[in-house]
Amino acid sequence: MFQTGYWTLARYRGIPIRLHWSIPLGALFFGRFEIVPGFWLGFVGLVLIHELGHAFLARRRRLAVFEVNVHGLGGECVHRRGSPYDDAIVAWGGVLAQLLVLYVPTRLLIELGVVTVESAFVAQLVSALLWTNLWLVAINLLPIPPLDGAKAWQLPKLWWERRKRRTHGHRAPTPVGKPTPVGKPTRKPAPVRDDDDHDDDHDDDHDDDHDDEDPAEVARRLAREALESARKRLH
Repeated sequence: MFQTGYWTLARYRGIPIRLHWSIPLGALFFGRFEIVPGFWLGFVGLVLIHELGHAFLARRRRLAVFEVNVHGLGGECVHRRGSPYDDAIVAWGGVLAQLLVLYVPTRLLIELGVVTVESAFVAQLVSALLWTNLWLVAINLLPIPPLDGAKAWQLPKLWWERRKRRTHGHRAPTPVGKPTPVGKPTRKPAPVRDDDDHDDDHDDDHDDDHDDEDPAEVARRLAREALESARKRLH
C-alpha cells in the first residue's frame, strides 16, 4: 500500500529510516482531528521507536534489516525472515522499546506527583508517551495477524520446544576405543593365540592326561626316555 512517497530521514547503522507523506494525515486522525502538535510528535515518535525496536532485535538475531518505514497508519521494519523462533523474538522488539520510553513519564509522575503542566505542548507530549503508549502496546500484543502479538505470544511455546530438542538430542559420548557401528550387531573378537600358547596348552593337556598315572610307571617311563636320549647322543 505504501510503496512510494517516502523521504529518508536518517540512517541507523546503514539502515534507511524513511517517513511517508501520509504521516500528517495519520497523526490528525489519531489525534481525533484536533490541533495537538505535542500529541502528533509523541505519536509519530512512538511508531518510529517501535519499529527501531524491531530492527534492533532483528540485528541481534543476525537477520539483515533493509529499511525502517513510518507512514500514516503505523510503520514497518523490513528485514530478512528467520526461523519462527527468530521472528517471535523480533516481534517483541517493538513493544519492549515502547515500554522503555514509558519509563520517562512514569518516573516524572512518581517524582513530581500529579502536577499541572502549564505548557499544552508538553502536556500533550507526556500524554502521548504515557497513555497513548499503553494502549498502543495493548493493541499490538493482540494475537491477531498482522499485529505483533500473533507471533510474539508463540515465543514461550517455541522456546520450550527448542529446549526439549536440545535436552533429548544430547547423547552420551561413545567410549574411546569401543566404537559401535550403527546398524551392525557387535561381535566379541575371538582371542588371538600364538603357537607357543597353543603348545603350552597342548603340553598342559598332555600333562593333565598323566596326572592319574602310577608313580612307579611314571618312573619307568622317564627312565626309558632318558636311556633313549643317551643312546641317540652316543650315535
